[in-house]
Amino acid sequence: MIHQVAIKSLPQEWLWCETWCDDTSKVTAKTIDLCNNPKTKEPKLTAAVRIVPEWVEYDNEIKHLLRRLQEQEDTATQKQTPSAPQHKKDNWRDEL
Repeated sequence: MIHQVAIKSLPQEWLWCETWCDDTSKVTAKTIDLCNNPKTKEPKLTAAVRIVPEWVEYDNEIKHLLRRLQEQEDTATQKQTPSAPQHKKDNWRDEL
């Protein structure tokens, strides 16, 4: 099968990676691969903050969205679960 299907590489602008691409070509990059750099062994998130200036803004926006969703979920759960004092009062009525 390998001999029947031609393998082509993407142009560098379609898949920029710090390991094998220079900084000047990053300006025209359409996608940035946050690959592991075997030379530095730098964690990917640390590299993302350094390589992609918008990363911190995007990361904060996602964290804010996740927090808001968690708060909405917590609020919905609280509305479904009766509070402890009310629950005890209901039990007292049943016992009388």
